[in-house]
Amino acid sequence: MKTLWRWVLIALLVVVAVGLAAPRVSADRFRPRIQAALEAALNRPVHLGAVHLNLFTGPGFTVDDVLIDDVPAAGIEPFAHVEHMQARIRWTSLFAGNLAFSSLRLDTPSVNVVKIPSGAWNIQPLLDRHPQAGAAHHGAVPDIQIRSGRIDFKFGDTKSVLYISDADMDVYPNENGEVVIRFSGAPARTDQASQSFGELTARGLLQFGSAGENQLSMGVHLDRTAISELARLFHASDLGVHGYVLANATLSGPLSKLDITGNLNISDVHRWDLMPAPGEGWTLNYRGTLNMTGHHLEVATLATPAQPDPVSVEFRLDDYLVRPKWSGNLKFRDLPAASLVETARHFGAPFPPGVQVEGQVDGGIGYSSQSGVSGQLTLASASVKFPHGGSAQLDSAQLQIADGKVVLAPSDVETEDGQSAQFAGEYALDNSRGWFRISTRQLAMGQTHDGPEPGTAHLLDAVPIPLIEHLHRGSWKGWISYEKIAENPGIWSGQYDLQNAVIEIPGLALPVRLASATVQMSDGGFQVTRMRGRAGTVKFEGDYRYDASATHPHRLRLTIPELQSSDVEGLMLPTLRRNGGFLARAFRRDQPLPKWLEERDADVSLQVVNLMNGDLVLGDLMARGVWRGPSITVSNLEWHLDNMHATGKISVNLAKAEPSYELAGTVENFDYRNGQLDIDGELQTRGIGPALLLNLRSKGTFEGRGIMLAPDAEVREVSGSYRLGTSYGVPRLLLANVQVLQGAETLIGQGASQPDGHIVLELASGRKQVRLTGMLLPVHPEPAPAR
Repeated sequence: MKTLWRWVLIALLVVVAVGLAAPRVSADRFRPRIQAALEAALNRPVHLGAVHLNLFTGPGFTVDDVLIDDVPAAGIEPFAHVEHMQARIRWTSLFAGNLAFSSLRLDTPSVNVVKIPSGAWNIQPLLDRHPQAGAAHHGAVPDIQIRSGRIDFKFGDTKSVLYISDADMDVYPNENGEVVIRFSGAPARTDQASQSFGELTARGLLQFGSAGENQLSMGVHLDRTAISELARLFHASDLGVHGYVLANATLSGPLSKLDITGNLNISDVHRWDLMPAPGEGWTLNYRGTLNMTGHHLEVATLATPAQPDPVSVEFRLDDYLVRPKWSGNLKFRDLPAASLVETARHFGAPFPPGVQVEGQVDGGIGYSSQSGVSGQLTLASASVKFPHGGSAQLDSAQLQIADGKVVLAPSDVETEDGQSAQFAGEYALDNSRGWFRISTRQLAMGQTHDGPEPGTAHLLDAVPIPLIEHLHRGSWKGWISYEKIAENPGIWSGQYDLQNAVIEIPGLALPVRLASATVQMSDGGFQVTRMRGRAGTVKFEGDYRYDASATHPHRLRLTIPELQSSDVEGLMLPTLRRNGGFLARAFRRDQPLPKWLEERDADVSLQVVNLMNGDLVLGDLMARGVWRGPSITVSNLEWHLDNMHATGKISVNLAKAEPSYELAGTVENFDYRNGQLDIDGELQTRGIGPALLLNLRSKGTFEGRGIMLAPDAEVREVSGSYRLGTSYGVPRLLLANVQVLQGAETLIGQGASQPDGHIVLELASGRKQVRLTGMLLPVHPEPAPAR
């Protein structure tokens, strides 16, 4: 027994040694017979590289750098180029004296599958030469194995951009004469840099019809694949929709009309710039037909008659190996609107969180690789509920999808309090343009802007509506429209009337109440005309315009029928007094300017028909100026009272804790002491209330006519210069270069006011000394208490 085992071991070692040495032994002397056998098996010319014996997988040969020519009708490119081919010898051929192969294994080959202009494929002769049932294997085509290959598709001289990479294929006949096909590979495109398409596997049988068409029975499975990769496979570009697809299919029937049944699972569907929502996915069962010879595929989802599916899908694909043309349709029947809204929100639609939409959706959406998206949807018996309360209802809304845009037909919407409006809109699917319009005969302000109730601008993720975003209460009627193009800021336009609206204006102590106004918006600006309203007790009329491109974006024109001078300071008190808290006042620290004051830039015109001080009429006033930041400059001031006419310029500085004023102007024909007085001067003061008088400073020149300082002191003409200040809380007037014409005599001198309110003129004419005394003001001023 030991001797026997020794010889067995020696024999095994010899076999292993021979097997290891065989591939290193040149078998070129067999080249002609190998080449002839391969050409007979493949029915094509074959060119061989180096040939080596192979005993372990044989007996057979390993051939390097094999080039298999194609049939002449398929073109000049070879059928296949193989880096390594393992050819296994059929045992029976050794006894028959003919060299034949039972199997051919092609490692990393590059294969061209060609559609010949006559209509046949270049691989068809290989398949047609397989034996029928019961036939001998002699002379049959060997079993073919492809590993890690690349399969290209050609149509005549044109090579398709589609190919299959990492292809593994087994083709061999079974005992019944059927061809067993096993395949796995990853479809790809030559015009895409990187691809991550899931593996496609197929297992099936090909039956040759003796008189009719060949029959195929096959199962196909597609591993989890990104939707973007699937779209690029047939569309050459990313549609912007990301997610994953997993599919199974069963094919059976003639090659020109294969019946298909299967299921498709879709998950994590989202737009390219949004994170996917976990757990979102659904499975669709489908059925269809495939024409392999005509390159046509049609599939549609299945629904049970007892329980129709609210969503059905249809898919069609033509010329998928040459110039793929595909289309798909989504059909909705009584689909809950809430589910569609959530899907649209997941795709980036501007629906804010918390908004609930109820109702049913009917219609369909289709996509074609040639014409893009199209379709029509109907939303019926719908209601919208807002997260902070409130709702709106609409009976029906029509959405038309065509030419790369979604169009919302005019739809009537009614709020829960009975108000109504009409909506229309348009949205480009490439996000290049969005537009919507609201029309109403009467709509409360809170239903439109982002106030206490969620408004339309917030619902549609639009920028706030100019002016309306600052209004409270009240209502409007007319139309407004919003348009956004590409990445440019959105623009509002429209024309509407306001009624009983309230607006808070920074810097005013009281809100402004607009009884009525007409608003027109265009080109990013707006203007308000026929404006009537009041701020506190101050009534006004006028117009307002906002234009961001103008030198002064804000322009305000106001006419005030009657204005009490005491109301001005009270209304403007938040602007004039900004001294902060106790510490700021104690340490005299200037507070930073509020943002609204820094950004204010307005051109203002004001007309006061009747300026009053209590019951005293002060005449009419007109002013025009510019308010820019903390600086107010009145360039044109006119004041009329009877025969008096005053003009001047005023500048106000609001940069510090208390305002300061500077005035330069002239007064003509001012009634004073039974006469008239002309003044040309400058004035400075600061503070508010009584502080204005305490801080008063002024200087200038004057001329008077027919002034009676006292019953016995009448001045026919007087002129000179003056300086006005405050001493111990009492105004102090100093006169210089005074020239008085009294009767026929001219007197020259100076004067000053007295604490008791009199004015004393010390005059001289030659050696004559004259002293004139009279009351400076009609009312005796009270001196301030001693400090």
